[in-house]
Amino acid sequence: MVGPVSLDPLINTGGNGDNFANELIYQPLVRPDPFGSDALVPGIADRWTISPNGLEYSFHIRDNARWANGEPVTADDVKFSLDRFGNPKLNQFLPSMAIGYKATQVIDSHNVVVHLTQPVSAMLYNIGFWVGFIYPKKPVEQQGKAFFNKPIGSGPFMVENWTPGSSITFVRNPYYWETGKPYLDEVKYLYATDDNSRMLALRSGQVQAVDGVPFEQVDTFRSNPKVYLQFTKTPYFEDVSLNHRKPYFTDLNVRQALQYAIDKESINKEIFAGTGTIPNSCLPQLKYDGTNQQVQPYAYDLAKAKQLMSKSSYPSGFETTLQYPAGFAYYSKLALVLQSEWDQIGVNVRLIEEDQGTMTNKFWAEDYEMIFPFAQYTSDEAVPDEYGYLMFDPHGTDGFETHWHDPAIWTMFQQFAKGSEATRQQLWPQIQKAMLIASPTINIMDLPFIQAYANNVRNPWVNVLGASRLEHTWLA
Repeated sequence: MVGPVSLDPLINTGGNGDNFANELIYQPLVRPDPFGSDALVPGIADRWTISPNGLEYSFHIRDNARWANGEPVTADDVKFSLDRFGNPKLNQFLPSMAIGYKATQVIDSHNVVVHLTQPVSAMLYNIGFWVGFIYPKKPVEQQGKAFFNKPIGSGPFMVENWTPGSSITFVRNPYYWETGKPYLDEVKYLYATDDNSRMLALRSGQVQAVDGVPFEQVDTFRSNPKVYLQFTKTPYFEDVSLNHRKPYFTDLNVRQALQYAIDKESINKEIFAGTGTIPNSCLPQLKYDGTNQQVQPYAYDLAKAKQLMSKSSYPSGFETTLQYPAGFAYYSKLALVLQSEWDQIGVNVRLIEEDQGTMTNKFWAEDYEMIFPFAQYTSDEAVPDEYGYLMFDPHGTDGFETHWHDPAIWTMFQQFAKGSEATRQQLWPQIQKAMLIASPTINIMDLPFIQAYANNVRNPWVNVLGASRLEHTWLA
């Protein structure tokens, strides 16, 4: 994983490197269950209510919520932060998460009411991850961008030292509201994008925890008595985005041929050590997903793939490129396998290995043909709403930088996004199936997050989004 590029959660170009650091510093009003379920639990707010019409969310800020400088978290801080969340000029990365946000009203020092312009079924999820983190109003206004060089939050830790691209050191927040936590006095994140250097550091005792365990080393670590592995089900998938500005990717026959030409069972066994799940969605595994009986995955069928190519506008094939992230051995292997398999249907793929920052910037600029947009690609919430707005909203991020649009799916999704729980459970598998048939992107594999720990590390709980806030973790 690359280190954080910014400690301002609304400026996210480093992916999980930014997110996982910010998780230690800040908190939202509500948050994903730190023990791994897809439930939401109290954060800065200890209780809340929702009006019958779904347009007002009332939050009570817990009495003992403090910033890392000892000052209390106030309703003014919450309003300031949520107005920042709702400002599309500031929340440029995921403005769709602020859909429906109107304003936050301060009732008194511990109570606020969030007003919406329309019902938003996922509102609590939308403010429950990094775009909804709460900041102290006064120092942010006084210091501006400089505040985020060494920010203070209400999370379990605070920044002691940050060397961008190399390491970041956190120390215990003595004013953290959860009594007696965190247990650790100091946490230091060392950033190494090379698989072997990360694993060597764990084996040698230089570090006590590693994420992004290489799949080819899973069996080795399983048999190592000095460490243990933790597998966490998260919305983590290996997705290839297709740029629909390229005419061959606008052809449905081509996109479906690419799907049928992939031997995902073999890829799971040979590259992912059998830890993956064959996807039945273009998106990661999310709440409301239909079963394989409701939405069938693409089978490996080379004959059908060739037949679809023959029916396409490119029966003789075409040339294209695939960009993939450097520093991960399995991406290199996966890219080579895809190159070989797609070559069998006449698609000649030139592979381009790039560092994560360069690759992600090119993704945002739509300067690609096929690309793995982010290393270890995850959803930011357990429900489909984030990706739904990114992919389907014609006024949003241009099909999440793919230039793909489907008005019928967008219409269905709008019903889903405003619907009751029963409506959402009914509609999502239909949307999931329609999107899988269209295949605007190609989900190669759903995967767990795999972390490795030294045997003296206790309770390294990871939430459903793959992040650990380490407040429950201690050393034996």
